[in-house]
Amino acid sequence: MHHCMQISEVLRVIFAEVTRVTESDVRPSYTTLYHLALTCRTFRDLALDALWTHMQTPDVLVMCLPQDARSQPMLRLTVENFDKFECTPSGIAAAFRVVNWVFSIAATFRKYARRVRSLTFKIYNDEPYIMMRDGGLHDSAALALLDSPTSPSSPFPLLYELYWYDKRDVLLPCLQRCISATLTRLVIHSELWPLAMDDLVAGLGKACPKIKEFRCLMLPASACAMLSDLVTCWDDLEILETGVVNARALEHLASLKRPRELKMLVPEGHSLDPTSTFSVIFSLDKFSITAARIELLLAFLAPLQISAKSAQLNIDTAPNAVDLEHLLSSLTEHSNPTF
Repeated sequence: MHHCMQISEVLRVIFAEVTRVTESDVRPSYTTLYHLALTCRTFRDLALDALWTHMQTPDVLVMCLPQDARSQPMLRLTVENFDKFECTPSGIAAAFRVVNWVFSIAATFRKYARRVRSLTFKIYNDEPYIMMRDGGLHDSAALALLDSPTSPSSPFPLLYELYWYDKRDVLLPCLQRCISATLTRLVIHSELWPLAMDDLVAGLGKACPKIKEFRCLMLPASACAMLSDLVTCWDDLEILETGVVNARALEHLASLKRPRELKMLVPEGHSLDPTSTFSVIFSLDKFSITAARIELLLAFLAPLQISAKSAQLNIDTAPNAVDLEHLLSSLTEHSNPTF
């Protein structure tokens, strides 16, 4: 083998070409990376890193576990569980076999999870015919992997990107376990917003201090105040897609060095402060806002001065001619000629 092929930096560049990352998708050649990992010891670790970097679903990790571990949660190692075994030589031996089984599964999981940099939890559909066609991560398998007492507090220690589209309340502990200080991109898009989600999202500011991109839609109006406090914790934020935030959060966003994209939703029922007199100037690449009614849109735009390469305004309810004329005339007040 040529000496150049033994340099880690060179191999990373080559293997990165096998994994194509675009704005809309990541398409690694799993077969090629798999065979590269089997080629020699020099290639193995770097090829496995590239192979496991972008996980489109945790199902792949489940398939690495033994067959009997895929369909049942890991046993919790508690005193109550050990009481089920008889205090005889055969009973004690059976108890320790369970211990070894659980910890061997956890070791297998950690061996691959430490290589994952991007992880996606897709929408799960429990209809049998859809499951047979598309597959999906079952509750028990997910909880066995990520909510087991044998799994580390951060099962993915080098995770940079997390995409959560799952709508099952039971898996929120799994989402909590995936949250870590290494995250720079976090997308939460769930059709349901249980109370436990409030507690989870409220702690993201301290749990994920390095966030550069945060997208969280489908949230109730009651969560807007919480998100406002959350946004002020991030100084490296570049892309934000979420519900409308308050004046303090807007001022913080305007003070950031590299804001590129701002997309906000003003939900029905959101209360605006009529006494607010603040003014904020934004310079962005993309700006988008969606409001339930034109009155909410106008009220949100009132204190803003926006410079953007592209902008999009969406109103769920069709406005009347008077309100529409008011909106068009006010655009010159809230934007410069590049708007």
